[in-house]
Amino acid sequence: MKNIKKKTILITGGNGYIGSCLALIAVRKFNIIIIDKNTKNRFIKNKKILNIRCNINDAPKLDKILKKFTPDIIIHLAAQSTVDFINLKRQSYLKDNIKGTKNIIDVCIKNNIKKIIFSSTAAVYKEKNKPLEETDSLKPNNLYGKTKLINEKYIQKSLRNKETKYCILRFFNVCSALKKYNIGEFHSPETHLLPKVINAIANKKIINIYGNNYKTYDGTCVRDFVHIEDIVSGILKSINYLEKNNSSIFNLGSSNEISVLDIIKKCSKLIKIIPKINVYKRRKGDVSKLICKIQKAKNKLKWKPKNSNLSRIISDEIWWLNYLNKKKIKRNILTINN
Repeated sequence: MKNIKKKTILITGGNGYIGSCLALIAVRKFNIIIIDKNTKNRFIKNKKILNIRCNINDAPKLDKILKKFTPDIIIHLAAQSTVDFINLKRQSYLKDNIKGTKNIIDVCIKNNIKKIIFSSTAAVYKEKNKPLEETDSLKPNNLYGKTKLINEKYIQKSLRNKETKYCILRFFNVCSALKKYNIGEFHSPETHLLPKVINAIANKKIINIYGNNYKTYDGTCVRDFVHIEDIVSGILKSINYLEKNNSSIFNLGSSNEISVLDIIKKCSKLIKIIPKINVYKRRKGDVSKLICKIQKAKNKLKWKPKNSNLSRIISDEIWWLNYLNKKKIKRNILTINN
């Protein structure tokens, strides 16, 4: 039987949370190249994954890498996403999130890369108390969302009459861990809700809630949490989609409404510790509800979130905390803005 040559995927920001999880799953079917400005991810131990240190702001180096390896697909995940620190490093935020993406698109066009998948965000949408779909109004209320919307527009404009096809994937609240691959969220510092709540409960620390008077069923913010395994599945499905279809935009979420209090109560039940909760005033920029419709992804990508029920999400995140503790790997958890 004739051997079929594996396609090559280049993942920008591949040492980050989503990129590393994607690389470990995708390497079974693809040749994987990671480019990242940071040193190698300690949890990526698969020697088949090629890890190259490169800042996406370095356009000449990007060009050399693409010329050398000629990837079939680029999955662009590199970006600064920690909203908590925007005001502290606004200029680097703009540089990495706007200039970096422009460089990626420009070198893709220059090197005739046929497919690109761009990770966008739910934060590009205008606030709405109902589930969001891809055709809804776009009006981000924070700098992260604004940079992603600028990127979306640049991609659409630049590739309009080019052979390169794209999928723009709007991620909602990506979370949890991959037990099979011994990997999960490991930001420094960790600012995301789920790992912070689990860490606080497990260590018997106070949990701070910012606002309990939102127009939701329990007064706390409601969000759409989606398991990292489902996000990876969605990315891989979008690769298949681009083989036979034109460029498009998709929401990737669970479409489940989960509040901050839901998270705390479920974590408390599974860990079997009742936490103390302090309520503070609302934070600027927090919206009451951020939930998506995923019918388009179901119909066109043939994708659905199989792992994003709350019990699975939280139990896998608890496993990840226990794994880190077992390996004596210290996790830097931000103690403010829970």
